[in-house]
Amino acid sequence: MLRFSYLKFPFLFNIPILSQLAGLQRILVKTPTVFHPDTAVSGLFLDFNPPIFYSKPRPQPFGAAHYFADRFPGEPFIFLHPITMSLERPTYAFSLAVQYRRFRRAHPFSRLIVLANTEGEERLLRRLGIDVYLAPQNMFVDETMYHPVPGRKRTYDAIYNAMLAPMKRHDLARLVPSCSYVTKLFDHWPPELKRAQLTNFIRRLPRGHVVCNMITEGRIVPLDHIQVNEAMASAHVGLCLSKLEGAMYASLEYLLAGLPVVSTRSKGGRDTFFHPDTTLIVDDNPRAVQEGVAAMKARALPVEFVRATTLQLMTAERERFNTFIDGLRGHQAIRTDPRWSFNYYPKLHKIASLSDFEGELISYQSI
Repeated sequence: MLRFSYLKFPFLFNIPILSQLAGLQRILVKTPTVFHPDTAVSGLFLDFNPPIFYSKPRPQPFGAAHYFADRFPGEPFIFLHPITMSLERPTYAFSLAVQYRRFRRAHPFSRLIVLANTEGEERLLRRLGIDVYLAPQNMFVDETMYHPVPGRKRTYDAIYNAMLAPMKRHDLARLVPSCSYVTKLFDHWPPELKRAQLTNFIRRLPRGHVVCNMITEGRIVPLDHIQVNEAMASAHVGLCLSKLEGAMYASLEYLLAGLPVVSTRSKGGRDTFFHPDTTLIVDDNPRAVQEGVAAMKARALPVEFVRATTLQLMTAERERFNTFIDGLRGHQAIRTDPRWSFNYYPKLHKIASLSDFEGELISYQSI
């Protein structure tokens, strides 16, 4: 069973050749044709005139964009499609390009723009004929949710906030003297795989390493953002140890909470808001991670300096994105939030039913 699971999720289990083949399999993903109005999706209307809808890629390949393009065939919809896992992998990028062309043929009045996290993704997708714009998704993290906690004693050398999957390479932290972990398991994994991953992880925890989550009956209880912020306040350094993934929200959350970051080299875009004064890139081995944590801890950077340096980088990127959205709507919007030119929601990740989102659009059109 476990071997089959490894084959089913080759990217998560670092199986290179099979991972590339899995990327080609995405060409075969069929466009959804039936949606129940109560289906919950992740998205956000950034404007209604014209309709600009930011939509996570569930259901694949382009989330709720399929639904709205079918429901409003003559409406000049603009769909913004974020990249959640790095597309600096040729087979995955090629598969997306095939799906993109299918969508455009089926919905000629709609515009679909893929939001790249890195310049490498942007160049690759543009060469494949995709309408693409560089918009690193970590800028959408809400800085009011992650912040330093005054007076909190830092009892751990490091913290690692990461999904419990081999691609996250938790083992690289094993030589850090003390480390806490915020984690969870993929919902779509079979129960046997979840149990095996959790059991193996707990069994191999070094002395001085702890899991912040409660574990009940073999299940990891997720932490909310307040609990995550509290956990970060108890550590000196935030860790980023995967080699390739998406933008990794945690990398930005560490910095907003005032933690400097130790990261291995990576693809996917988590380094967009890294600064030499607040982050250290190390080699892919436990000794280098241990030494990196010790070095960043020794710097004793003021938490407000780490946060302010990061916010300065984020502000510049946000202004560029706001200008982009104003260009799509054809005019400069009046802002109620100085950070954004649209009604903001954290990570643009609003969970609602398709009928609720549709109701928002219809309500605007009826005004």
